[in-house]
Amino acid sequence: MKNLLAADLVRLRRSPGLWAAGLLALVFSFTMLFSWYHTNQVFIRLDDTGRVRHLEGFLFSYANYLSYLMAGLTALYLGTEFSSGGVRNKIARGVPRTGVYLSQMAAVALGGIAVCAVTPAVSLIVGLPLYGPPGAGAPAIILTLAGTMLTSLALSALFTAVFTAMGGGAAAVIPCAILALAGQQAASQIKLYLLRCEQLPGADARWYGLCRLLYDLLPSGQLARYAALETEGALAMAGWALALALLFTAAGLLLFRRQELR
Repeated sequence: MKNLLAADLVRLRRSPGLWAAGLLALVFSFTMLFSWYHTNQVFIRLDDTGRVRHLEGFLFSYANYLSYLMAGLTALYLGTEFSSGGVRNKIARGVPRTGVYLSQMAAVALGGIAVCAVTPAVSLIVGLPLYGPPGAGAPAIILTLAGTMLTSLALSALFTAVFTAMGGGAAAVIPCAILALAGQQAASQIKLYLLRCEQLPGADARWYGLCRLLYDLLPSGQLARYAALETEGALAMAGWALALALLFTAAGLLLFRRQELR
């Protein structure tokens, strides 16, 4: 398993999916930092300091789009593995399917963790001279970074399971993208309902508790909270992310063991 994972990590470092996701995160970071710096100057000149954005607002702004990055990374990396016959050749040489699957999923997960670190690192290095130190403390930043990485692990397990179940073909990227979009839309609608219940007296809140749970359970809901540096209930969300990762991994393994490779 160790040698198998080492070989997968070598292929991951050469994967266009990893470099594309990392480059998008890098460009996103620089664009946000410099565009908002000029916008802040306008707000300051207009004496509208309440709309000025501070450094902590950029550290995890990528989290809202992480599910799409993970879908693309998974599709490009696993697509190459399946289309080149690498998966079939490993199994033909006697490598257990469990080892093949877990090694590939681990490679995708590590790629996602690397992508998660790009924007906070760039924001701190480049943003400190422009915006000054973040208002959020180091514990909140570290906790949020760990949370995004755990959520990316759950997304890795989900997209690996879906992509593998679809046979690793190019068309498998479509359900991954649809799942990413559906998750984000569901989280947005749940958030609107929660805000309505919290801000409007007399609002029908019969489903509030369930929706609050679903919002913290959905990876897109977790990422939306991390993007806003909300750390309340972070340990519970980390537990949900790990539970989802285990569930999706088990489902993906079950499907892969029964799959007939071509």
